[in-house]
Amino acid sequence: MRRLLVILLIVAAALEAAGQGRTFKGMVVDQKTGEPVEFATVLVKSTEQWSVTDEKGQFTISGISVAASKVEVASLGYVTVTREIKFDKAVTEETFKMAEDNLTLESAVVTAQENANSAATSRTIDKTALEHVQVMNVSDISSLLPGGATVNPSLTSDQQISLRAGKGESGSASFGTAVEVDGVRLSNNASFTSSDLNGRSGSVKGASTNNIASSNIESVEVITGVPSVEYGDMGTGVVKINTRKGKTPWQVTMSTSPRTKQVSLSKGFSLGKSRSGVNLGVLNASAEYTNSVSDPLSPYTSYDRKQLSLTYSKQFTEGALSSMPLRISAGLAGNLGGLDDKADPDKMLNTWLVRKDNSLRANFTSNWLLGKSWITNLELNASMVYSNKEERENARYHNTTTATALHATEAGYYISSNYVEGGANNAVLLPMGYYYNVMALDDKPFSSKVTLKANWVKNIGKVDNKVKAGVDWTVDKNYGTGQYSEDLATAPSYREWRFCDVPAMHNVGAYLENNFMLMTGKDSHLNVIAGLRWDNTVIKGSAYGTTSSLSPRFNAKWTLGAFSVRAGWGQAVKLPSFSVLYPTPSYYDIDVFTSTADANNTVYRAYYVMPRKIEYNPELKWQRNTQTEIGAEGTVAGIHISLAAFRNTTEWAFNKETEYDSFTYVKTPVSAVQGLSIPATDRIYTLDPASGIVTVSDKTGANAPIVAAGQTRKQLVQRYFEKNDQSPIHRMGIEWVVDFPRITPINTTIRLDGNFYTYRAVYTDLDAYCPNTTLSKDGSPYKYIGWYLGGNGNSNGTESRSVKTNVTVTTHIPKVRMIVSLKVEGSLLRYTRALSEREDGSARSRVISDRTDRFSFTDGSVYDGQVYSVLWPDYYSTVDAPGTLKPFGPDYLDAKTSNPDLYADLTSLVVANTTYNYTFVPDYISPYFCANVSVTKEIGDLASISFYANNFFNNRAQVRSSKTGNLSSVTSYIPGFYYGLTLRLKF
Repeated sequence: MRRLLVILLIVAAALEAAGQGRTFKGMVVDQKTGEPVEFATVLVKSTEQWSVTDEKGQFTISGISVAASKVEVASLGYVTVTREIKFDKAVTEETFKMAEDNLTLESAVVTAQENANSAATSRTIDKTALEHVQVMNVSDISSLLPGGATVNPSLTSDQQISLRAGKGESGSASFGTAVEVDGVRLSNNASFTSSDLNGRSGSVKGASTNNIASSNIESVEVITGVPSVEYGDMGTGVVKINTRKGKTPWQVTMSTSPRTKQVSLSKGFSLGKSRSGVNLGVLNASAEYTNSVSDPLSPYTSYDRKQLSLTYSKQFTEGALSSMPLRISAGLAGNLGGLDDKADPDKMLNTWLVRKDNSLRANFTSNWLLGKSWITNLELNASMVYSNKEERENARYHNTTTATALHATEAGYYISSNYVEGGANNAVLLPMGYYYNVMALDDKPFSSKVTLKANWVKNIGKVDNKVKAGVDWTVDKNYGTGQYSEDLATAPSYREWRFCDVPAMHNVGAYLENNFMLMTGKDSHLNVIAGLRWDNTVIKGSAYGTTSSLSPRFNAKWTLGAFSVRAGWGQAVKLPSFSVLYPTPSYYDIDVFTSTADANNTVYRAYYVMPRKIEYNPELKWQRNTQTEIGAEGTVAGIHISLAAFRNTTEWAFNKETEYDSFTYVKTPVSAVQGLSIPATDRIYTLDPASGIVTVSDKTGANAPIVAAGQTRKQLVQRYFEKNDQSPIHRMGIEWVVDFPRITPINTTIRLDGNFYTYRAVYTDLDAYCPNTTLSKDGSPYKYIGWYLGGNGNSNGTESRSVKTNVTVTTHIPKVRMIVSLKVEGSLLRYTRALSEREDGSARSRVISDRTDRFSFTDGSVYDGQVYSVLWPDYYSTVDAPGTLKPFGPDYLDAKTSNPDLYADLTSLVVANTTYNYTFVPDYISPYFCANVSVTKEIGDLASISFYANNFFNNRAQVRSSKTGNLSSVTSYIPGFYYGLTLRLKF
């Protein structure tokens, strides 16, 4: 610390002397007791100058250049005070009285609140709202946003946050939602957990919020509009989670619900003063234990969250720093936990799954208020996240004969043999009968970020101009060993894929943003924010090289009294995850020989192993999101109305593609070794690793070796690689919030919120598909590839629309310190439809009048109603020339009459929609509703208790699908009856 102070003093001495200005000083006290409030932050909003109160509640801010400004005073546990202050003297003094933040206040609210000072749509959910709804997982806050739907809390499956997007949509909306905890970005870039234990790539998702301690959250800010350019590596929005910082009493929380139990303890310690009278700062400590089960009737599969966090904060105002204060904060949070079902008696004996969710988060923040004419303050932020997501599964296997497990990673022919300790073990002969094996997937992602940001505030007449410039550097790396087995002798087929060998991804970003506020009248002003961000991504040791991108963003807001209108436009680029950059290597294992069984029922199998690894796609672009927003808000006759319309377009979404090559190999049929003179019990099978020729020898030496007759075959083999979708994904919607005037006699407020949302995505890339499990007419491996616009599914897109609306009735009784809220959530429109069309909107599938005749085309559209349809490939290619595309239609029609074998083979490429005739029928789900109630009661200043009941009417009505005409339970769309109770103690 001394070295840091010396460095700061040297830098300060080199700077120009502070400019002339006014001094603002004063005191912050508790409104009720008159006691000083220590560690309160005082901010002059026009100049962004600040100070922190000392143990006497006193503060001083020097060098103020404006004549007047709003001053904001904030402290943990108190209601933020905002007041307009005129600096019309050399020294202006002011006393601020702060009210304790509790339910005795008329202003207590339990809903998300609009950030009125933001030019982009932004909402804040404070401690009162979080405690009232009893958030167990940060993702639960989605229910507090306009049109948000409540879900019953659960930690036994990963939860992510998706802003302005629906579930199951293309474009990985959760992956593009940035989530930060005290400035620490929860990145999923370096994770490979989108691959399962079999090594198959899955969908890319955002970072899980399960391991964030919910009991230590002070507030959450959700930015759904166009964010500042300082936020990079994102797509659709930002969620900023702030934990408690400042002096607080001991706080104990105990929560219970049928599936979840939680206990936590926290306190903010004032460290007092040193012998020389220097304030030593504040230390916040928090510990939490949460246990969640998947089924209360069988509470054995559970998720644990054991978290400890420490945060130290201090302001330096001594010596040369008296006029240029420095504020620092350093935090450390660790979590031990994860999923464990070892104790589940319902599972097969000795089988279990353990999935770790351990993490370590660290952050350091410094804000140096320089107050110079050329720079206002300088911020330095550094953070890192290290996670251990290792997954281990003990599974039971059963073989009636010996089986073969392949571990070879080099191309060639391999025949099964007994396991040899320390040997190559490319093809291991697995035993017969029952046995167990533990497979593991070791995933240890690491992410770090350093940001240096400078702010310059200049007031020129009626214009407040703020310039923000900064650079940031992020590093993503994985230190996991990948997939492995604890017993190679009984391990199933898998290949070594070491995550730690993948090079790190570095991204350097730079941004510049100008924010000016023009006073256009006594009660009106114009706020314009324009910025540009530049990102440069470098992946050393790989062929991806360097990728650069620009992200311009713009927001404007005009305020006239109680009314305001705003507009925003911007672009954001999402960096890919490692599972996108480096798909799990795939191996095509061709069965080339199976022996006859000997007296011990041992069967030897041979395979040709073809590695299908594509390390990179040099044409891969980073996913980009373009966002446009228009909003308005105002108060009419006491009714406050807020509206926001948005359009989000995602381009170059990450997607997995299939590619085919032809390969010639030798296959030895079992008939070639049947009836040989060598007895089955005396046979030794050997395989030439280069030619694939099988030789049968007699272990007794009585018979000469026999070379089995092999057959030359040609086959199509596939591999996977990541690419960009060429078709954009469109999301549009309107959000509304209407707050009616308080009904004073019963102290009740009514809020109406909701959203209209529409989504449309049509995939129009030309995809290859080969039904390689099918044999051609001549008995050889299938030798044709179909090329389909938008893939080989009946549909190649989806459109959906929804209207969700909520009514929240809140009764607040300050005298008894209680809040009761009733929230009725309704779905007025729920529409989905499968699409099959080309890029220009023309038909892709064709309607047929006879489900048994794939040539009975009509002039109708697949959207005409209940129809059957077929999809022909646009092109096809053969095993002899996989890359040469030929028009499918003419050859198929000609083969029907002239080449029966070709016709039969090509028919396998025709996708027939002849099972259901309502595939493309619009699906409207009838309206449905759900009612939830929450109650919070404070018992003096020492305790509070909260209770909630979701779907407390236990609605089990039925809803109708217009697509099928079937009725189903509404419980598929709303939470089942559920309840919870939380007790909080302060002392």
